[in-house]
Amino acid sequence: MDMPDTLDTPTGADTSDISIGKNNQSWACTTTGIEMMEKQSRLPTTENRQYLHIKVEYAMRFPQISATVRHNGKTYQMNLKQIMMSGLILADEIARNYYWYYKSEVSFDMRTTPPRPFLSSTLLKKDGAGRRHTTNRFPVPGKGIYRRPDVIIVKDKQDRWPGLAGPDTEGEMHVDNLARLVEVKFPGDTLYEDQYKEYMKIVGRNRTRMTILEIHDCRPQEQQWVDQVVNVTMKNWKTSGAKYWPLFLYPPIFIPRPPSTPVAARIEPWTYAGKAVSDLSEGAICGVAEGWNALSKDTQQALSSTAGWLNDGGEWLYQQGNQLWVWASKTGKYVTSWTDAQIKAAWVEIQHATDMTLDMLKQVDWVQVMTIIAKPVGIVLVAVGIGGLMKMLGIPIVVIGAFLLIVRLAIRAWRHLAAILSAGAGTVPLAAD
Repeated sequence: MDMPDTLDTPTGADTSDISIGKNNQSWACTTTGIEMMEKQSRLPTTENRQYLHIKVEYAMRFPQISATVRHNGKTYQMNLKQIMMSGLILADEIARNYYWYYKSEVSFDMRTTPPRPFLSSTLLKKDGAGRRHTTNRFPVPGKGIYRRPDVIIVKDKQDRWPGLAGPDTEGEMHVDNLARLVEVKFPGDTLYEDQYKEYMKIVGRNRTRMTILEIHDCRPQEQQWVDQVVNVTMKNWKTSGAKYWPLFLYPPIFIPRPPSTPVAARIEPWTYAGKAVSDLSEGAICGVAEGWNALSKDTQQALSSTAGWLNDGGEWLYQQGNQLWVWASKTGKYVTSWTDAQIKAAWVEIQHATDMTLDMLKQVDWVQVMTIIAKPVGIVLVAVGIGGLMKMLGIPIVVIGAFLLIVRLAIRAWRHLAAILSAGAGTVPLAAD
């Protein structure tokens, strides 16, 4: 795959320093850009380095921000650098149906030797042993069971297995397809000793199969909030109060043909708002839809037909006799309804795309649209707060309205929704809230 040129940065692997601890040590910059130092082992190819450098360089533009949940007063921090990098790689995976060299945040089962990747449970019947890795951040309940390295590079992109040789959970054998485990440490990130040791188990204790990428921001202070190409434009945008990203550079999400053409997508302006960002699914509270207002006008327009209720005061009411959810607007400006069958059909498609379970859905308390990648990928990247952790999901654009509704109902009417989503064919039993 042809890749755009990247800056000349150090490529030497430092095998004497495993770099346990926080990435905040002094660094002798050799450029005025974003530098990557490969620790322990060099990446397999120059192309690997180019690909990851492009993702890292873009992700470095984004700060740590606060996410707020107004209905319960909860606030937690979101490291957008890490989330952005993972989301950009995930988008590339989705664009190729996961037949891709780079895998974002693969969960490994640490109870086996060697640790094996968790594969999608929702696609077992459809794809069998050739199914993709799960995108569920919590594939099984419990603590200390799994690890999620930042990136796995595989040997053969046509083989979706991202681990060493061994059996999957169904006993199907797979050949060794793990070329490199990559752990990315942005400035201030910490690599803990137990984390390092478990990553080494994932690669069979082979030091040459693990690379620690230390990221150093060597831009001059006045340029560190944006890259050199667009800094003047971004400064003007920041003082103007405009709601649009003025970037003429699209995020580095690459479609299969042509390989070096970025997808026409824009990252939402809330990612650089510099203030707490509200949950989109909350809709309007006291007449103000803060989550909706954090989006660009283009995205609001794209969502208005299927999720316009997010910008309206009201509530979802259930008509049991009709098995129908109806939006009861306080303003009368938006009218819509969803049947149980429609919600359940959309849930099946959401599960196939994300491996989301009911237990995972129950823990969602914050969601925001990151970007819409309409053509040719057809997904919406959403940032989701699950149990206090942030995760990027790729939601098919055709069910984004249903996804936002399901999140809203999961927060406001969990027992009703869970009964609908877990019921079989026929009448849906309802439990009292």
